[in-house]
Amino acid sequence: MNKRILILCLGLFCGHAMLYAQQNFQNVTVSMGISGQTGLGHAVGWGDIDDDGDPDLGLSNQEGDGFWFYLNEENHFTNITASGGLSGLGGNKIIIAEVTGDDYNDLILRTRSGTQYLFESNGNGTFNNITTSAGITSASVYNIADFDNDGYTDLLSVSNDNFSILYNNGDATFQPAQIISPYESFWGVAVLDYDRDGFMDIYHTTYSNQPNMLLHNNGDGTFTNTTLQAGVQYSDGAHAIDVGDFNNDGWIDIYLGSYSSLNCSLFKNNGDGTFTDVAGTTGTSGHHDTRTVAFIDYNNDGWLDIFSSHHDFYSYSNTMLRNNGDYTFTGVAVQLGLSGEWIGDYFGQGWADYNLDGAIDLFAAGHIDKYRLFKNTNCPGSFLNIQLIGIESNTNGIGAQVDVWVSGQRISRNVLPDGGFHDNSDLKLHFGLDGAYSADSIIIYWPSGIVQKLFGINANQFLTIVEDETTGLGEEANIENTDITVYPNPVISTADIQYTIYSIQYTNLVVYDSFGRKIETLVEKIQEPGTYTVTFDTEGLPAGVYFYKLMVGEQVEMRKIIKQ
Repeated sequence: MNKRILILCLGLFCGHAMLYAQQNFQNVTVSMGISGQTGLGHAVGWGDIDDDGDPDLGLSNQEGDGFWFYLNEENHFTNITASGGLSGLGGNKIIIAEVTGDDYNDLILRTRSGTQYLFESNGNGTFNNITTSAGITSASVYNIADFDNDGYTDLLSVSNDNFSILYNNGDATFQPAQIISPYESFWGVAVLDYDRDGFMDIYHTTYSNQPNMLLHNNGDGTFTNTTLQAGVQYSDGAHAIDVGDFNNDGWIDIYLGSYSSLNCSLFKNNGDGTFTDVAGTTGTSGHHDTRTVAFIDYNNDGWLDIFSSHHDFYSYSNTMLRNNGDYTFTGVAVQLGLSGEWIGDYFGQGWADYNLDGAIDLFAAGHIDKYRLFKNTNCPGSFLNIQLIGIESNTNGIGAQVDVWVSGQRISRNVLPDGGFHDNSDLKLHFGLDGAYSADSIIIYWPSGIVQKLFGINANQFLTIVEDETTGLGEEANIENTDITVYPNPVISTADIQYTIYSIQYTNLVVYDSFGRKIETLVEKIQEPGTYTVTFDTEGLPAGVYFYKLMVGEQVEMRKIIKQ
């Protein structure tokens, strides 16, 4: 695999003229070239299969005789089902991710009849069926993750009531290993590292009146049922599931959509291996016939909202619960155009910024409006869109946690495939920055254990970040032709930072703490050529490691200061 460089591409901003318009989701399905589907909508999958930066789209019908794949070509989608070698298929679960050891995301397709396919992407809109050679013909893949942390993405399979992991050998072949026998009514599967021990755990839902199960990954190929100890028991059908950090505390939470007489559950992660159901106090108890749910920041305010679709479309269709950032949620689906007469009953959904405008969009498939691409229009706020490329970790960075710090506030996201039975969103991470012009820092906690930091990132960008231990925690980033010293270091009370510039330049000197939070801006102005000394006063700061970042024109220097 080729090692790529960090790419910073300026994104498009939802302009000031739009900030005062009503945000809504507009049906652009036909105008974007998506048409001709038959039957009832079923599964959805987003992912970039040709590495051009645009997420492509797969979808299927419930009857099992229809699967379509569309290539995203910026201003329209092109149906490449036949030309790509994907004709005559169906789809119950569509996953798009890199599992064959090259630079392109592959297509993992489970049909409604139970037949499993693995299509390797050639990067040009065509695929090779490598199911047999990969050794997964008897599998039934529900989700993916690197369960043994060897840098390759594994497949999680349920077949003949056996729960198995097909371990990726790194050469487009897989070795199965049974881990547990689940219930026969097994339904959705979410993968998450709920206790942040570095290993991916499993939470699965059921379709009937059997309880759900949380399986803790012990890191040695075995899993332990920790449902009761963790406090995430749910004793009846939960058709829908998604995981995400709704309160931005750095710990992954769980939302279950009820398909029984029980209410929905929002399990808040307490950070000690246990959870608390806060659905009743947060206003997220939902309804009793939920098909699919998703954590998503639809309005770029930095907080994960909850979208749900329901079978009782006559009463409440879809719901969008806006996260108010104070442990309360407000229903806003109707004013967004996501709920109403003859809208909803979606079996599958997927979220992606398909047109790269900084607003996250929705494709939904179901029984009423069947196939619909919703464009998120008049989206407020600013954003960052981040794609991770693993080197020591798996290529897509599945399992990574990314924290973006803005003015002392953490916005935490995780690279995780959707856990819903028919859902698959783009693996790129979308961060709403609530109108901020920049982020103080980005911290990536890779599955390999590498911690990587970037400082002072402007908003409204699409970033591709390659795993690199040389820019990790506590490392220095050295840029040639920059004269800068700091004395004394370690420092007790004050340190003098001296630097030289050689032409008239805009100069910016900022100090950050070890979490990437901005402590103080020491210089921010245009300066003449010369040598300058700035004093950094550390009185009142706790002992530890700090960083200063000097930007002179386009040159950047980052060094650490140790406070004793």
